[in-house]
Amino acid sequence: MRTLLFTDLVDSTQLVERVGDAAAAAMWLEHDRRARQLLAQHQGQEIDRTDGFFLLFDHVLNAAQFALAYQRAMAALQLKARVGIHVGAVTQRQNSEDDVARGAKPVEIEGLAKPFAARIMSLAWGGQTLLSASAKAALAQLPEDTFIESHGHYRLKGVEEPVEVFEIGASGSAFVPPPDTDKVYRVVRDGEFWRPLREVRHNLALERDTFIGRSSELRTLARRLDNGSRLLTVLGPGGTGKTRLVRRYGLAWLGDWPGGVYFCDLSEARSLDGIYFAVAWALGVPLGKDDPGVQLGHAIAGRGRCLVILDNFEQVVQHASASLGRWLDRAADASFVVTSRELLHLVGEVVLPVEPLELGSEAIELFAVRAQARHCEFRLNPSNQAAVAEVVRLLDGLPLAIELAAARASVLSPAQMVERMAHRFQLLAGARGAAARQATLKAAIDWSWDLLAPWEQAALAQCSVFEGGFTLDAAEAVVDLVAWSDAPAVRDAIQSLVDKSLLRAWLPTEHRRLDIDEPYFGMYLSIHEYASDKLGASGPAATLAAHARHGRYFAGFGTNVAIDGLSLVDGVKRFHMLALELDNLVIACRRATSRSDVETAVATYRATWQVLEKQGPFALGDVLGTQVLGLDGIAGWPLALACLTRGRASWRTGHVDDATRWFEQALALARSMQDQRLEGEVLNQLGSLQSDRGAMVAARASLEGAYEIHRELGERRAEGVSLGNLANAYLRQGQMAQARKYLEAACAIACEVGNRHNEGLALGNLAIVHKAQGRLDEALAYFEQALAIHREVGNRFREGIELGNMGNLYLDQGRMDRARTHHEAALVIHREVGNRRSEGIVLCNLGILHSDQRQFEPARECLDAALATAREVGNRQSEGLVLCALSELHLAQGRRELALKCCEDGLAVSRTAGDRQTQGSLLGQLGALLFCRGRVEEASDALRAGEVLLREIGDRLALANLLCIRGLQDAARHDLDAARAALTEAEATAVTLHSSDDSGLCHAIAELRGALV
Repeated sequence: MRTLLFTDLVDSTQLVERVGDAAAAAMWLEHDRRARQLLAQHQGQEIDRTDGFFLLFDHVLNAAQFALAYQRAMAALQLKARVGIHVGAVTQRQNSEDDVARGAKPVEIEGLAKPFAARIMSLAWGGQTLLSASAKAALAQLPEDTFIESHGHYRLKGVEEPVEVFEIGASGSAFVPPPDTDKVYRVVRDGEFWRPLREVRHNLALERDTFIGRSSELRTLARRLDNGSRLLTVLGPGGTGKTRLVRRYGLAWLGDWPGGVYFCDLSEARSLDGIYFAVAWALGVPLGKDDPGVQLGHAIAGRGRCLVILDNFEQVVQHASASLGRWLDRAADASFVVTSRELLHLVGEVVLPVEPLELGSEAIELFAVRAQARHCEFRLNPSNQAAVAEVVRLLDGLPLAIELAAARASVLSPAQMVERMAHRFQLLAGARGAAARQATLKAAIDWSWDLLAPWEQAALAQCSVFEGGFTLDAAEAVVDLVAWSDAPAVRDAIQSLVDKSLLRAWLPTEHRRLDIDEPYFGMYLSIHEYASDKLGASGPAATLAAHARHGRYFAGFGTNVAIDGLSLVDGVKRFHMLALELDNLVIACRRATSRSDVETAVATYRATWQVLEKQGPFALGDVLGTQVLGLDGIAGWPLALACLTRGRASWRTGHVDDATRWFEQALALARSMQDQRLEGEVLNQLGSLQSDRGAMVAARASLEGAYEIHRELGERRAEGVSLGNLANAYLRQGQMAQARKYLEAACAIACEVGNRHNEGLALGNLAIVHKAQGRLDEALAYFEQALAIHREVGNRFREGIELGNMGNLYLDQGRMDRARTHHEAALVIHREVGNRRSEGIVLCNLGILHSDQRQFEPARECLDAALATAREVGNRQSEGLVLCALSELHLAQGRRELALKCCEDGLAVSRTAGDRQTQGSLLGQLGALLFCRGRVEEASDALRAGEVLLREIGDRLALANLLCIRGLQDAARHDLDAARAALTEAEATAVTLHSSDDSGLCHAIAELRGALV
């Protein structure tokens, strides 16, 4: 913190005119000499010099002593100066020697403290020294024979809160409060407001209840008017609180407008004369026989710097130019704030959009305060907070709607309000005495609806067929205005509804990230429900036609061309745009099934699954599939495509028997229609499912068949997918070299065709190969690349899988905290998207982590849940892994019989699944258990078989653990050379894998080392 001091000579220009340039120059020279002499005495630093000085001090006492001495020196020269002192944070920046040589200052000072200190100085009379509150607080010791007196609080232009101003002076000083100016004025506290001490005319009614939130909007409004905006339109739909916002501003910033603040209620105006009457009433101007517009313009101009608030301008917006436009020209010092649901389209108009309240604390606080006002026993507490949050969410944060809902607190609990929100217009009836347009939420929207042209009403009603939002392309395909001869193009109708605050326009976050500049449109829920009712009132034929147009448009996203496009170079952008349409795709599919439109239902189902497969929830794919496949008359290609999509959804939800049945039906249909492309696509999915189930012979046959089909058809993208799936099958069988070869080929093809999704899949699986072969640094690099790609393309499903895989790597290294963090993050994602299969795998890994840390009860809970999940979804490979982990857990707790049973069951399952890695690990455990029971030869056989398997597949970590088990047995049989050889190889592996001292491998090595001592 530094002390900043500004000085300024008063009336310096007039002095020069009075004494002449030569005498004035001599006087300035003497002024500077004395000031700099004092500056040296009081240890200050000169930063700048104009009509005065800008100085810095390390201590506020030095600054105060300089200021008092400086004022005495100025009095001796018959000059008057004002001085301001402030303590605040600043940043110093040194200019280069070259810049200083060209005339730059040696040091630049940056920070808000600088203009604030200058503003304090500008308040002072000539001969007066003022201090900010921070300077006064820092001045623990006063110079001799001086006093400090507070002059109260002043509002400074550009400073949000009023500041207290102090004067320091010698005994006998006048201590006169600084004068008010246009930019600075004295205020006093009056309840929650700071009122100007001077009298300011206004007709603003005091608020009858607590004003909640909107601090950001108030600051923005004040800042824009401070910056010179003369016409500011506060724009928003009915019920957002525009009127209260501008009234609040008027009361809080009243002193900024010495000519007065005048609130003009135009809610009853319907003509130009209606505007004149309302404004004349607010200004207290009797209208004569002359042109009332001219008369009011002169009256406003006569008030000087004043603020005229024109509330509810939307129904007279056609008269904006004839009224407001003329006054802006005639009253140059006046400013106008307009509240409206529609833009005025006047030159110089600055728009401040007012959105509903944020759905967090402000909206909830508004509900709680208003509810307590109606029902004194209402309290926000943990038992009702979630319901209150849901109420304000369903009401879009609209203040009017929240207040109307809160008014029901005496008869309905928040939970009951949520239940009745389907009938919100009946629920949200206002209290008696409220303005007609705000007595109910429906009436507030009626007010806007009645101001629309018929074609605007039709466009808004038809836009209600969209769910969640829509693009301009979608609107042009769905909205039909042919029946209205005066209707403009649909794009102009959408623009008109945006201008009238009935549609919102925004740029989604993902659009900004991907440099997509196409806006998205939508409605608040209450307006959407209102518009939907209006569409229904136009008759079932009109509604059905709008639904059909909507369905046809979104069916376009489910064609082969559109789906293939997701794998092209710009596929990331295409997918994110498709993901935004999920709500529309789902509703289009459901509507199509309800009207038995097979083609639209299947196409929208396929498009929906493209999003669900990456982001979930998977279960929705099953539900929609049931509806689509239940349609009468579905056959041929639509049936085959629906079966394929339903199979993928059933697989992801863990219903593998159902998935197999759907894939086999799709395959039979594809072959009967001789559709090779479709046959290859089905074989890819079926083969991957068979691989998951451990049917490796069938899986290899299916996947190799898919590869051959796609290669023959020249479909490089699908060929790369087939290679990646084949690689996974080899990976599950421990054939690492072949897996790596296919994965590298798949990755190359993905890069060639621009398929980022498949590139991420291949990189993630390459990481698993490197990890299994002990190249952990390379594995981690591949995992990180894969994770970045999955996040880039929006694939939450694969993001969760890679997080779990990275957690396993950290677990192998003994980095338990990182392992836990990654597994817990993965578990959250898998549960969000409904990925039961991967949920079970992560639970297994968490169980292993707990077990390694001797946390046996949490380990048992995780592993039991993992085993149940693996069996539920038919994941034989995962079942074997869980049984392996349970065997280790039982062994750690001394339950050898249970450990042996789990080990034998796990071996049987992993052999069925063709999972050689798990077999190798289980054979090591089996060897340990059999040795403990005295079955030495059987133990040796199991260990040898496990060692052969693990060496073949290159799983160095599992092999090192098995060697530690074998070394312990060798040591027990006094074969110390064999035991030492096992120890040496295990230690080398631990070094290669960067295993920490806390890892399971290092604990096993320590045990073996101890046995050899």
